[in-house]
Amino acid sequence: MSVRRKKVRVLAPKPAPPTFGQRVEGTARELTKRLKRNGADDAVHGTLVREMALTLDQIEGIHRVHHKMRRSLLRQECYLDTEIMQREPRPPVYQDPRLAERDRLRDRLRGVEKERRQLLLFEGEQLRPLHDRLLSLVNKHRHLQPPGAPVRDEPLEQL
Repeated sequence: MSVRRKKVRVLAPKPAPPTFGQRVEGTARELTKRLKRNGADDAVHGTLVREMALTLDQIEGIHRVHHKMRRSLLRQECYLDTEIMQREPRPPVYQDPRLAERDRLRDRLRGVEKERRQLLLFEGEQLRPLHDRLLSLVNKHRHLQPPGAPVRDEPLEQL
């Protein structure tokens, strides 16, 4: 007699759709790669390629810095959570002399969470002008294409 087993289906979380800024970055990366590979045939295209590359580099630098800061905040949160858990009262329940210290650690944890929110807002404020500049450069490139030239910027159509 065989026992019928239930099939377990693991659902992977759906990846978040890319934001407008991420789509602009991806388009600019593809455009820069293609123009570098084909070689910029005039000074204007070369200038646009260099400006796009510089802007992309600045955006990547901001992403790296903020990633390090987020990891540091996460490390602090883990440390504080561990400290709070170690100070939880054990049965039997009695007046715990470490109650004030636990409250102080929880206040520090709330401060870290507040700092994380401020960091996310600051990162968005820093990236917004760079994304605007990148979009402007991509649009300038599209306008420089000669009339009737085949448009190979499929990702741009999605913007």
